[in-house]
Amino acid sequence: MKRIILAMLCAVIVFSFSGCFQSGPKYDNIDTAQSVDADSISQKNYDNNLDGLVNYFKALHYLPVTTTPTQMLAEVIGAVKGYRYIYTVNGSQTVVELYEYNPAAMNDTAKRVLGEIRETGSFHLFNKEGVDKDTTYTAYLSDNGKYMMIYTDNSNNDGNLIQAKSAQKALKDFYADTAETSDAKENSNASQTETSENKQNSNASGTDGSST
Repeated sequence: MKRIILAMLCAVIVFSFSGCFQSGPKYDNIDTAQSVDADSISQKNYDNNLDGLVNYFKALHYLPVTTTPTQMLAEVIGAVKGYRYIYTVNGSQTVVELYEYNPAAMNDTAKRVLGEIRETGSFHLFNKEGVDKDTTYTAYLSDNGKYMMIYTDNSNNDGNLIQAKSAQKALKDFYADTAETSDAKENSNASQTETSENKQNSNASGTDGSST
């Protein structure tokens, strides 16, 4: 059953990036000439979760307000939740997927996917035999380790390129001051344990010294 679900998700994602939408229905369009000054929008006005990130992106004019997203099978890549938006920017088809992870409780799939993105800027999907090394997806991470984005727009229009870079930066900076991954917590716990052991050793040494 899991293999069937994985295969279905792979097919959906491959279809979404195959360019098959070019002759499809009309999508909501974002005109970058009407761009919003990012400094005028405070991320603190939005919740630190996927829906908050989506609303923040809408306020920044990076997502269309009225477009209804597709809810993704986020668990296949180890995420908690995921949305896919299809729209146009200056008339060019754009596909954006946003995912939320739980840094304090990531499974092996999440660690693999996020680890690949940190190392190479892209990740692989699973196929029937395991990991499909022939199919890679460029992705971006937030500094707090909680959000991942796939942003695809093949236009070389200056406005589109600026829009893509701005969206990447907004994702990167979203609640960056709350970063604390499970690895960081483990390191913190290990440090606390080591400090406690050092104190015990110090006390023991002091006791030995006082008895001589």
